[in-house]
Amino acid sequence: MRFVTLIITIPFILLMSACVSSSKFEAALAEKEAMSQSLESAQNEISRNKEQLKKAEQELAAARAKVTATQNELAELEAKKQALQKELSDSQEKMATLSNIEAETKRRNEIYAQFVNRLKTMIDGGQLTVSIEQGRIVINLPNNVLFKSGSAHLNPDGKEALTQIAAVLSQFSDRRFQIEGHTDNLPIKSARFPSNWELSTSRALTVVHLLTDMGVAPENISAAGFGEFHPRADNETEEGRKLNRRIEIIMLPNLDILSSELPKVAP
Repeated sequence: MRFVTLIITIPFILLMSACVSSSKFEAALAEKEAMSQSLESAQNEISRNKEQLKKAEQELAAARAKVTATQNELAELEAKKQALQKELSDSQEKMATLSNIEAETKRRNEIYAQFVNRLKTMIDGGQLTVSIEQGRIVINLPNNVLFKSGSAHLNPDGKEALTQIAAVLSQFSDRRFQIEGHTDNLPIKSARFPSNWELSTSRALTVVHLLTDMGVAPENISAAGFGEFHPRADNETEEGRKLNRRIEIIMLPNLDILSSELPKVAP
């Protein structure tokens, strides 16, 4: 009876053992399947993330390129703006200069008219001429009105003429005048005047001293001698040499205005 019971028990145990192993195997399979699905899901998620990251990087690169292009465009616009501002500034400066030159020209013409009006009697008498040459007012006095031949001493008619001129020049304290002496080409040799340079310069200085004595501001007047080297006429004729022997009183242009026309030198 015991033997029979043992025989019955053993197959039952074997059967139960087989059932347990099958259940574990199925559970393991299920777990593996679940893990496979999870892994696949994770891999899909990673793929999606990679695609999104790639897209984001592309969008970022495009955005950066756009920013760079915008910055370049802004830089170009800023450069154009600065160029236009400089052009405007230069134009305004030129306009101001032209306006000043126009005002100076108008003022010069007014002074010229005053010279002609105040010195009309002397002009009509042939003692002098008044003209505008190279933008300068020129009072031209022939030497025979002022000096004897070869001399730098004023004669009485010359002193009277210069006294009248001094009364006119002294009214323009804001103007500078240069007294220029000129001769013909006939040489002179003396102890006092070794050449026409000395004669023309001495005559110019004589006129300067008389004008300053008559009220022309010394700081507004200067002297220069040109000898025979700035002729007005041909020295081959007596008439031409007569025209070349002269004193010229030049009203100098306003150098403050002219200097603004000089080109600026880069440092």
